[in-house]
Parts: sequence; C-alpha cells; structure tokens
Amino acid sequence: MDLIDRYIAAIRRNLPRNRAEDIAAELRDLFATRVEDQEDALGRALSPDEVKALLKEFGHPLVVAARYRRHQWLIGPNVFPFYLSVLRIVLSVIVVVLGVAAVANLLFNHHGVLRAIAQTLASLWMSALVSAAIVTIVFAVLERSGFPADHVRDWNPAQLPDVKDRRPGTWESAIEVAFSIAVLIWWSGLVRLPLGAGGPGFRIATAPVFATLYWPIFALIAARLVHNLVQWLRPRWRRTRVALAALTTVGGLALLAMLYGAGQLATVVPTGIDAHHAAALQASVNLAIRIAIVATAIIWMLHFLQGLYRLSWNARLRPSPA
Repeated sequence: MDLIDRYIAAIRRNLPRNRAEDIAAELRDLFATRVEDQEDALGRALSPDEVKALLKEFGHPLVVAARYRRHQWLIGPNVFPFYLSVLRIVLSVIVVVLGVAAVANLLFNHHGVLRAIAQTLASLWMSALVSAAIVTIVFAVLERSGFPADHVRDWNPAQLPDVKDRRPGTWESAIEVAFSIAVLIWWSGLVRLPLGAGGPGFRIATAPVFATLYWPIFALIAARLVHNLVQWLRPRWRRTRVALAALTTVGGLALLAMLYGAGQLATVVPTGIDAHHAAALQASVNLAIRIAIVATAIIWMLHFLQGLYRLSWNARLRPSPA
C-alpha cells in the first residue's frame, strides 16, 4: 500500500486546500475497494506490478487532481461562442477605424501608399493583439464568476428568430455593429482622424453647424447602434426594431435637413492659393456635400421602407395561432 499512499499524496498536493483532505480520504476508500475486489477475484494479494497497473489505469496524478478542480480551462466551451462573437466585433471595430484612418492619411496627408500601408498594418497588429488580450481576460474573469453559466442556463427559446425571418448574416451584423461603434468612438473624439486637413495650398475645416448639432448627432449614432444590437441579438423584438428604425430614420432625415439648410458645411482656408480659387473650391466642396446629403436621405428612406416591407411580408407568411 506504500505505492498507493504515495500516489494519493501526489494527487493531494495539487488539490484545492479546502477539499484536499476529503478528496484524499475518498480516493483512499476507492483504491481500498478496488484492491480488495481484485484480490478476491485472484484469490491472492496483488503484486507490486499489478498495483502499478491499477494506478496507471486510473491516471496521472496531475490529471486526476484536475478532475476535482472547478475550472480546467481559461474559457469554457459554453462561453467560448460568446467570447468569439465579442472578439469578432472588437476586431471589426479596429479594422474599420484603422481603415478609415488609412484612407484619410492617403487623401489628406500625402504620406505615400507604402508608408500608409505599413503604418496601418503595424497599428492593426498591435491594436488587435492588445484588444484580444483584454477580451480574453474579461471573459476568463466572467467564466469564474459564474455569470455566463447562468446566462446560458436561463436563455429563452422563444427569442429564437423565425425560419422565414430574413436577417443579416453573422458577419454582416457584426460589421454593422462594429461600424456604429467606430463612428461613435470617432464622433466622441476618442479617436481623431485627420479629416480637417486639406491639400497643397489650402485647408478644409468643418462649419460651426456640426458643433451646434454635436449632441443630436451623437444621440442618433447611439440609437443606431442600439438598433443594430437588437437586430442581431434579439431578432424577435420586431416592435422594438421597427420603433428604433423609425426613430433613427426620422431623426437622421431631420438632421440631414438641418445640415442641408445650413448651406455652408465646410470652409476652405487658403494657405497658398489665392482667395478666388479658395472661394471656388469651397463652393464645389459644399455642393458635393449637399449632393451627398440628398443621396444619403434617399438611401435611408428606401432602406427603412424595405425593412418595413420585409417585416410585413414575414407577418403575412407566419401562420396564425389555432
């Protein structure tokens, strides 16, 4: 029995302290029963080699001790799908933000294509690595708090989407959420892009109307983010989806109307060109922005009407209760 005592002692050293004595006693009774059963079957005492075979079949001490630990992984299989979804959203936000920054650098700062690509890739690698580490740490802490297990256990099957309910795919939904978060981060000033720059001989600055409408625009972006999250995570909340879509559409059209009515949306400040060319360039820039506002309003309205049509069509296809 000396070998069995040494085996149990090796297991005990890797057990939680508050349960080590109880588990060791349980294992000692278990092995006593197994040895007794085998000796009764053989009609003799077990040889040292047979005891070794018994212990080897039971498993390595570290593996056996791990069976008695609550957490044997960093992120468990029940939580991993949620971890992966959040990680996709975070990485999508990073890609969108850095992509916009790279395009802005190419258009306004004239650093060169290769330099802009190199800077973007370096920032992407570091930002993705840090963000993935933060998300992993957060979910590892949540795993040990028991919150994800409670969430998985209490999920409601009634919230599953209908078969005929046409919804964006996983990546499409993640990209929509990521884009909304990226725009919200940029508008709040947490990430600054060089959009107020210009070109050789001039500088483009935004008009004061954008500062006046700062909070309404912020509220519209936040409401759109909530709509995208509901559409992705709670697809059966149709009334909420329609209400948020209507709210963001009406609010967006109202803001676009205010911007269109403001007339001057950008100011060209000459730093090398003459005033006449600066005035002509400013008129062209403002005309282009006004055209973009009209096109955006039409696209928003058509998208909203398409969403209403899909919801009404799905409601007609859904069988009525008996």
